[in-house]
Amino acid sequence: MNIDELFLKVQGLLGRTINNTPSSEEKELFRIAAAALMYISETGRSHSFEDYLQFGKEDPPYAVASFQTREEADTWLAKHPEPPHGTHVLIADEYHLVAHRRQPDIRSLVKLPAIEPYLADLARRIPTAPVASFNTREEANAWLQNQPEPPRNVFILIAGKHHVAIYHRLIDHRALYPLPPAQEPEQNPGTEGSTPRQG
Repeated sequence: MNIDELFLKVQGLLGRTINNTPSSEEKELFRIAAAALMYISETGRSHSFEDYLQFGKEDPPYAVASFQTREEADTWLAKHPEPPHGTHVLIADEYHLVAHRRQPDIRSLVKLPAIEPYLADLARRIPTAPVASFNTREEANAWLQNQPEPPRNVFILIAGKHHVAIYHRLIDHRALYPLPPAQEPEQNPGTEGSTPRQG
């Protein structure tokens, strides 16, 4: 079923539900849900939403932009004609929430631990064998950026500590995140070393 057919089925279901709902408050909530679908379609975001339905459970929390420094992010936010309120951006790979109030025009970026639950879940689900081992983060990042295909949710070791290589699909961005210390799997023998190795 393609996304257009899916939207038609969902809209039909919402329409039937609205007609059978006695509560005026609930009717309005269903109308808002139907309007959200129309907005996605009319603003050309249908295929992005289709990708979200397909990959959203496996992907890290979505971010709409990535910056090396807070200054770059603040400049982007100040110049943005319509800041994307409620979305996330990455600053040095850390998540920040975009907050925007239209009247008066107040804009801010709030650091949030958005990815920590995702990392904890990965630590429980991913096989423990690392695919590569490095002495420094710089070496690991060079390896990550030079991979022909972006590694997605794979373990590596940096100075003996488990990290996860993550791909932010929406913005085509590769990043490394340390696993939560309490969630680190036991290290397999022979995985440390000074020479990067690929699996």
